[in-house]
Amino acid sequence: MAKGAYLTPRIRELITRIYHDDRQIRPTEAHKLLLQKMKAEGLHEIFGPSFPSISTVSKELKSLRNNDEARSPESKGLDQPWSLGCLANREYYIPAEALPLVMTAHKKRLAKNDVLPVREALWIGRLYKVIDDLDLLWDWALQYSLSEWVSEITHNPFDTTDLDLELVRNPQSATTSRENLERWGAIMDIAYKYGASLDESLDFVVQFIGSGLTLGKIERIAKSGKFRKEGEK
Repeated sequence: MAKGAYLTPRIRELITRIYHDDRQIRPTEAHKLLLQKMKAEGLHEIFGPSFPSISTVSKELKSLRNNDEARSPESKGLDQPWSLGCLANREYYIPAEALPLVMTAHKKRLAKNDVLPVREALWIGRLYKVIDDLDLLWDWALQYSLSEWVSEITHNPFDTTDLDLELVRNPQSATTSRENLERWGAIMDIAYKYGASLDESLDFVVQFIGSGLTLGKIERIAKSGKFRKEGEK
């Protein structure tokens, strides 16, 4: 595809989510990660194996960083860790009936040395009467909060139509998305642990992300140094 070709909303969203996960990521690293994520979704068959260019990704990252820095204090406040003290802020209203659910999510994150962002807590309070299953509620709160963040940083309207349809048609999809994200990160960590380069780690993830193998089995493979498929060594 020609240089400067149009980036589809999906490709832009992938770049934005990569930036969301690592605000300091370098263009070369983001480019490699983007190409692997596009390959995992079959997008490389449409756009080619090297689209978009590193320079295009670099421009997107620069734009995202500028937009991120220019966000209002109210927007940035939604990304701060939630605590009971947030209830003193009227902008962070959570229905009393939803508060025990938010507290449970809060305690679960703290147990993992993680935090529950204000934005996610608010979405739990908005969705708790729509989704009965607690784990599913948390997963959908994550999806809606991430979509909201993407819309803010890209200056696009916050339209949840696609998410709403997915919630109705395939409610388990939010859990699948979260599990795939966690599995992707876990496999990357395993590859790095045993000395893989960034390129090797990304190839390793693509090779095993949908393999069905346990993380223990994948770690044994990584420990042996087999970061590449047979025939690529």
